[in-house]
Amino acid sequence: MALKAKYEFLFVGKDDNSFLENYAYDLFQEFGDKSGQIFINLEVQNNPVDAEEIGQAIFETMQKVFFEDIGRDPYERFEGALKSVNGILGEFKSQKASGYIGNLNVLITAIIGDTLYLAQTGDAEMYLGRKRFISVISEGLSDDASEDGDVFTNIASGSIEPGDFVLISSARLLRYISKTDLAKALAGKDVVADLDEVKDVISTEMLGRIGLTGMKFEKATEADIESVEHEVDTATKTILEASEDHVSSGKESITGKFITAFKGYRRKKDQVYQGGGGSWFEGVGGKIKGFFKGLFTGGFGKDKILAALVFVIVVLLVAIFVAKSNMATRAELEKLDDILVSVQEKISESETKGTYDKDQAKEILNKAYEDAMTVLNSGYLRDKAILKLNEIDVVRDKLDNVTRVEEPTVYADLTTKESDVDALGFVEVADRFFVFESNALYELVLDQVQDPLTIDDEETVIAATGFDDRNSVVFLTKAGKMIEYKDGTMSFMDTDDGVFRKGVEIDDWSNNIYMLDAASSQIWKYGYKGSRDRFGAAVAYLGDDNDLSGGIDLAIDGSVYTLKDNGDVNKFYSGSKVDFYINDAPFNAFKDPAAIYTSDEIDEVYVLDSSEARVLVFVKDAKTGNIIYTSQYLFDGVGDLRDLYVDATDRKLYVLGAQKVYEVGL
Repeated sequence: MALKAKYEFLFVGKDDNSFLENYAYDLFQEFGDKSGQIFINLEVQNNPVDAEEIGQAIFETMQKVFFEDIGRDPYERFEGALKSVNGILGEFKSQKASGYIGNLNVLITAIIGDTLYLAQTGDAEMYLGRKRFISVISEGLSDDASEDGDVFTNIASGSIEPGDFVLISSARLLRYISKTDLAKALAGKDVVADLDEVKDVISTEMLGRIGLTGMKFEKATEADIESVEHEVDTATKTILEASEDHVSSGKESITGKFITAFKGYRRKKDQVYQGGGGSWFEGVGGKIKGFFKGLFTGGFGKDKILAALVFVIVVLLVAIFVAKSNMATRAELEKLDDILVSVQEKISESETKGTYDKDQAKEILNKAYEDAMTVLNSGYLRDKAILKLNEIDVVRDKLDNVTRVEEPTVYADLTTKESDVDALGFVEVADRFFVFESNALYELVLDQVQDPLTIDDEETVIAATGFDDRNSVVFLTKAGKMIEYKDGTMSFMDTDDGVFRKGVEIDDWSNNIYMLDAASSQIWKYGYKGSRDRFGAAVAYLGDDNDLSGGIDLAIDGSVYTLKDNGDVNKFYSGSKVDFYINDAPFNAFKDPAAIYTSDEIDEVYVLDSSEARVLVFVKDAKTGNIIYTSQYLFDGVGDLRDLYVDATDRKLYVLGAQKVYEVGL
């Protein structure tokens, strides 16, 4: 089956510190359907001197060797070309005392018939969009380091189907867009519009510059084949630099069953797009030539000679100034490049230290982060600095045992019942599971959302808890009242004092409701008196020497844990503060702590970091009473999270967004 493809190049971002190029090449008329087509997406970082030469060498080597003997097996042609590229890059390395030629983010692919071959190094990746699913088909290709120091060590191959969208990126695109959003962006029928959709999503998240190549495959008709055969040139060669947003190959070519019906700007064969024309000195040269031509048209004279001398002196002074500026810039670039080399060394050292001394590794990474930020803020080498900052984040994630939940499972969608729902928290009581907002309660039954119940038309709910002793749900309102939902009925609760204290959060233990009062740095204890059908008077649980200002949540497992808005966790037992520490603290401190959860049925304490959409897990140490950090879950693409709950029986973690409930297995 013949396929046709439209492809498009796109560069996203404004920084211009790294060298970015896309290449495409094929020979159809000379070799017919055995030709094949090669694409190269290339970025060279930290080597502005040799970057262009390296890119050109890779392209010309692939071009020469891959098309040298088209009678060979396609895989062998691709493998042979890669070996030659490795050899050329080895020569570049041998010319450097350190063997370092910059960070290479390169993906090379060849398409012959309906088969795609690819090799990759660095952060460059290839994504396959098929039937609304996205897969990273370049994953793992550069994981195994070669003993010979080869840059390209593995080859992947696979068949292309009608409807496939192949996307090549010079950076790890999934740092900036989820698989779900990427699949949506690539679901259109026009490759240019699809890439623009990707650009719109990622441009607000990234600081650097990314080169993209998109290919959209469809079934080719006989008319497609005939039209291409009549218009094809002997060779199609395209080299595209990062000088404009959209650039496309301008030749239509056919390579066996792979027909490229490219739409876009037309370019002549072997044309190189170089951006904004000639250099500054070329323009100055023309102006000088015109000046002297006009100056001496009327003959020589003292005034004209003096004017010429003044002009020459001015030009020389400008040239000296430019030369000195270039020298200063080069010196600054070398200095910043040395800092980035030092950052890379610190990153490697921290990975080693982290296996036995996490605190020391944290200090090393913090220093690496500061140095990378220095480079970023300098205005030079921003792409390289961003790359190092991303590497630091990756190492921190690794040492912190971070699980990234890229596509969280939606357990329940509250908008099926109320389009403008703004959920606040979870409530669990007697195996019943609820979500509440400021004036409504939603019960979740086997992942189905029940019709909302109005809590009260006038009161605004700010907190709630299951009250196991009465098999009910208790709400705390902004006005300092308590409302109970029991046996299908909402009713106000009462106390012997006649009025409740004002608090920010409540939790239950036995027949008591504990209220966190951050303003008074107190936890009030309300015992329910069944014989009088109301609570007793408020009892101060803590002494007078505690500071709970900034307190936002509490959890009880026999001991009482409180969470402050600065991330501090305190522990109390029988009304007294306990000496309490968090051991093996994570690299990333709480940025927006929102909730703490534990119970007497689990061995962990969970803390929710709202705006970061992550849950940090700590294990209780029975010997010391401390908690030990173990791991965290990071939920991609869910926005701010409001609350969390752990099902101790099924070992599932539930997190609450403004309108949806997500779940993940523990």
